[in-house]
Amino acid sequence: MRVSRLTAAPVQGAPPPPLAPPAASPGRASLLAQLADLPGLLAFGALALLLAQTVAGRLSYPFDLEWMEGGMLMHALRVSQGLPLYTEPSADWIPYLYPPLYPWLLAAISPLVGVGYTAGRLVSVLGVVAACVALVQAVRKEGGSLLLGLGAVALFLSCYEDSGTFYDLVRADGLLVGLLSWSLVSVRRDRPVLGGGLLVLAFLAKHNAAAFGLPMLIWLWRARGRGPALRFVLASLVPALLVTAGLELSTHGLFLTYLLDVPSHHGFVLDRFFPGAPRELWAALPAGVVVAGLGLLSPLVGRLQGRGGALSVSAREGAGFWVPVILLAILLCMVMRGHQGGFLNVLVPGHWALALAAALGAVALRRALPHPVTIALTALVLAGQAWLGHWALAPTQPTAADLAAGQALIARIQAIDGPVLMPHSPWYPVLAGKQGSFPLIALWDVDHPGRLRSDVARVDQAIAEHRWAAIILADDKLGHGLLQSYELSDTIRYTGGALYPKTGWHVRPRLVYTPRP
Repeated sequence: MRVSRLTAAPVQGAPPPPLAPPAASPGRASLLAQLADLPGLLAFGALALLLAQTVAGRLSYPFDLEWMEGGMLMHALRVSQGLPLYTEPSADWIPYLYPPLYPWLLAAISPLVGVGYTAGRLVSVLGVVAACVALVQAVRKEGGSLLLGLGAVALFLSCYEDSGTFYDLVRADGLLVGLLSWSLVSVRRDRPVLGGGLLVLAFLAKHNAAAFGLPMLIWLWRARGRGPALRFVLASLVPALLVTAGLELSTHGLFLTYLLDVPSHHGFVLDRFFPGAPRELWAALPAGVVVAGLGLLSPLVGRLQGRGGALSVSAREGAGFWVPVILLAILLCMVMRGHQGGFLNVLVPGHWALALAAALGAVALRRALPHPVTIALTALVLAGQAWLGHWALAPTQPTAADLAAGQALIARIQAIDGPVLMPHSPWYPVLAGKQGSFPLIALWDVDHPGRLRSDVARVDQAIAEHRWAAIILADDKLGHGLLQSYELSDTIRYTGGALYPKTGWHVRPRLVYTPRP
């Protein structure tokens, strides 16, 4: 009997070698991973459709969906008219405590579309869409599939209600998350100049975004060296300082007074900082947080399996970049929520960060346990979590009764002979062809000890001098000498809940005060 030259003769008495299981081809494994993430794709499609339906019914609604929308439009109107934003408080104007990018942008497009609710809401929606695309790019950069990235988008969209339904409002939150997310993704993709420039814009949308520059700079220095870190500084810190200095000079020091000094005199609600904000973030994405946590522990699985738990260079860099960013996002959400007046909209960057953390946790688990069961379980858990966040459409939608009540109110304002003050709804006098009002919350902001407190007397004086032919309020708590100089002359009647905002403070113009004889 001849033995083939390609086959070694077995050693006498030795056991036969074990049969190795056939290895799955890379193509087949990739196909299984893609198919396993189909539930995430379905959740994304369902929630994207639901958000589109929600926005379609709200985009062109010509009244406040949230009580501070009108104040933002007043900012944009002043910019479009060449009037300054940051002035000393007066009966004519008091600004919000925000940087100017959002009203600047609305004023810039006003020659094409005018200043109004539709333009403001559209800018916010585009910002949220940009944040969704950034989520996909971030997941793919860290080794996740396109479908897993869309699953992360589904998680972010599912937080719409948890953020106070702010994704499509005339507020800066949508613009902020769009700019900030792309700044982060750009730096992670080794584009420090682009990332730095976008961070400057995010800072000008909401100034707390500047805090994200520190973890980005540290990561660039450690992972990429001094050159990229220096380019990031030149593209972010230098322009931010120049813009801030320009705004300080042009406003005679009032820009930073409004952004920093005025809030420093406000109260802080400790139980909203902790445990309130962490509990709210957890409640929005509990399963996602669990997956993210397990993903952080996944290197231990490799060690237990005798594989040393070694991560690739790219995986280590990804963890080194995103973990500090996500933790910072959570901390900032806690601080902003604890600040007096902080509403659910301050959680939007935290929701984006947790959606990303959940997807990256799934990537890490699949890397540590590359088994079809792991892939299927992570996909189903994240898709199920996303779908649990779907919301009822009807409560978000303006009704025919809202529209009719708003039109009747505007006609009533038009019929008043003279200027009208409406601090709860400062844009409504503009709709009636009159001068708009200062926002009530802006008056509250400066009515604390600080540099601008004495200027509040100008509002008191204007009320005492009967500056307005009528003052229309949602309640009788304005103060500032109102009841000494004005008397309640009428109460506006509504049908049911008509003209109430759909989120935020539940107020509508109701009490009509006219000057006392």
